[in-house]
Amino acid sequence: MSYLKVVARALSRPAQRSVRLVHSSPAAKQAKEAVPELNWDEFFRLRKQRRLWERLGSLPCAILGLGGGAAVFASLPVDPQQTFMGLDPLMLFGGCSLFSGALGFVIGPSVGRRWYRVINRDLARALDNKEAEFFKHVRMNRSDPSLSSASNPLPDFYGEKINSLQSYRRWLRKQREHERKGTFNLGAKRR
Repeated sequence: MSYLKVVARALSRPAQRSVRLVHSSPAAKQAKEAVPELNWDEFFRLRKQRRLWERLGSLPCAILGLGGGAAVFASLPVDPQQTFMGLDPLMLFGGCSLFSGALGFVIGPSVGRRWYRVINRDLARALDNKEAEFFKHVRMNRSDPSLSSASNPLPDFYGEKINSLQSYRRWLRKQREHERKGTFNLGAKRR
């Protein structure tokens, strides 16, 4: 049976459309398993670098969104006598162009993260593994949010401001202080 007949036969059956053949060699398995181990200083340096790429990704995306929105809305026919929902069409098209730029600015960090992952392909899995471990530490050590009040606000719940081991220790101290203030120095029950 030829290869084309096998493919046509497999595609004609609805139950087998989701079947995917994958050839895996031992070298490919070793490459998947060989994830470099990062230390914490290297992890925080790479994390800071990734955040920079995310921020820098917002600028070109905002410019592209603004330019694309302006190009689309500038090409639409405008009748100055006609209003749209009580607004002048030029003002509406200008607002929509600005909204397109703002949308590009919001999408930019996702694009920047993707660029970073493409450029640092060899470190991406190691960074993901270390980040999962980091968030496990954050989740385990953060204070109970139910202890918050106006005079005792919750400090950095997700650990987003942590960018070094020193700031992690500072974050831990703030979490313990929040817990102490929330329980009136009685000590909180650990989950």
